Amino acid sequence: MKTHHTLLLAAFIALPVFASPQDDQQFINDQLNAGDALRHAPAPDFLRSLPKSPALSGQQQSFIDDLASSRPQVMPEKPVPQALYFVSFSMPEDGLKALVLEADRLRIPATLRGLINNDFRQTANAVLRLVNDDKRGGVQVDPTAYKTYGITAVPALVVTCNGHYDRVAGNIAPVQALRKIAESGDCNAVAKQLLTAAGESL
Repeated sequence: MKTHHTLLLAAFIALPVFASPQDDQQFINDQLNAGDALRHAPAPDFLRSLPKSPALSGQQQSFIDDLASSRPQVMPEKPVPQALYFVSFSMPEDGLKALVLEADRLRIPATLRGLINNDFRQTANAVLRLVNDDKRGGVQVDPTAYKTYGITAVPALVVTCNGHYDRVAGNIAPVQALRKIAESGDCNAVAKQLLTAAGESL
């Protein structure tokens, strides 16, 4: 077996000796001529018999043109709320319920920092206990708002206007905090508007 491989190798090494440069050039010319012949040959019958792609309808072409010309749209920024009332489930449930209902009457969203024990179902059940009797009110979860307005203690009311905001924190009802801002806050016009819309005196 070893001798057989050696003989084959010797034969392959010897082959180039018998090939002349004229033979190489002839081989290259033959390949070029064959390629030209293929390029100019008529298409085979089976290719000519294939059905042509149907032309696009005006509606289809319009749709493609719209896709080509459309650009990614920038999502609009989330509108800044006029007011937020910050609460927590660490507060006594009866007191929390009364505050959430009053915030709802004033059309001010009651806002939590996060979920109870990071559990959505547990939080949803706690919210249901707050609103079940009156069938109104509710809370939203917005940890970003706590950071934005520097909320470190609850309850707290924030009223916003033109890039500014007023904050009242402490054991004070939402309507009283709103009146305080209406009297002397930078956003007093917004506070007055919220009080008037809820039928409260200024």
